[in-house]
Amino acid sequence: MSLALRLGKTLAELCEQMSSAELSLWIGYDAESPVADDRADLHAAMIAAAAFQSQGAKVKVSDMMPNWSGAPVAGEEEEGGGDPFQAALMRMAK
Repeated sequence: MSLALRLGKTLAELCEQMSSAELSLWIGYDAESPVADDRADLHAAMIAAAAFQSQGAKVKVSDMMPNWSGAPVAGEEEEGGGDPFQAALMRMAK
């Protein structure tokens, strides 16, 4: 399912266009290097952190990772109201 989403195709389109051998290769690749949202989130966090750091902000990649659990992270409540982006902006303003 995640492969279909990443390729922008429906499952029916993938079944029509992809051989079982190619699907086996994708399954093996996914086991080694998962094609998933976590990987995209990490990549986006790295880019965001680099942009902030280039402007002198003291942020880490982990500061830019989205919090999908909804649980408050220590230190976010007093700065930025729980939003990592807002918290980073508040730290830059100081």
